Amino acid sequence: MIKVEGIGCSYVHSKGWIINRPEGTGNYLFVHIETPADVLVDGQWRYYPEPCFILFKKGQPQIFHDHDGNKYIDSWIHFDCDEADDLKGFDSKRNNSKSYTDDIEKLIDELDIPCGIPHVIYNTIELVDLWHIADAEFHQNGKHRQQLLDMKMKTLIYKFADILHSESSTPNKFNRYRKAFGELRSNIYSGNNAATMNDIAALAAQQNMSVSYFEHIYKELFDVPVTKDIIKSRITYARYLLQTTSRSIQDIAQFCGYENVEHFIRQFKSSTGFTPSQFRNSNE
Repeated sequence: MIKVEGIGCSYVHSKGWIINRPEGTGNYLFVHIETPADVLVDGQWRYYPEPCFILFKKGQPQIFHDHDGNKYIDSWIHFDCDEADDLKGFDSKRNNSKSYTDDIEKLIDELDIPCGIPHVIYNTIELVDLWHIADAEFHQNGKHRQQLLDMKMKTLIYKFADILHSESSTPNKFNRYRKAFGELRSNIYSGNNAATMNDIAALAAQQNMSVSYFEHIYKELFDVPVTKDIIKSRITYARYLLQTTSRSIQDIAQFCGYENVEHFIRQFKSSTGFTPSQFRNSNE
């Protein structure tokens, strides 16, 4: 089980702030450096102008500081393994010939997360949200606080691995758009927002792009066309309305952004294999 020993979110440090731990610490440290910083990597100072994440194993050198005396902000989590052999849910078949300090180190290895080096992550929305959720739980006194922190830390580590490897496989020229496009995609899948998204040109204009370049970047980042995401979100919401309300199919079609009910029925059947009426009847 992962035991959180300390956590902080967006701490603003005074000028001249430096972390100088050549021998590291006796626990794991996950840091989100939110402002430009200098980090000692493999014996050399490197400047990171963009926010980055560093996951340190036990005993790994931790040496970094603000850049040129500018404001320095970071979030951090110190954590360790509470009990041996208590991490679940990962593939123990890989690298099972290696020896590990504990199951956290094994989990990190299974997820192929390079430790002790900064990783520039562009789409930080989910990671920051998960960080704040873990921080809130850390300051609670509920009966299941430890179990909840364990689950939240595993979720944070798994999500970090997913985003890290996803961005690593995407050409760098597109990664700088991840934050803005990530916010757009979250908006598409929030409530019934997709119903009002009838003009791709307007979405492209919000990003100061041509339609063709906007669609190209969206596809590169998420491996799906923006129009498919909009349709999927609309159909998902239509399914919810069909299951939970008695509204007519025509009303639901209009509410989900379809001016033509026949067009709605065709897209619904293409997505679900059922007409709206068949879907509603099957769920009664």
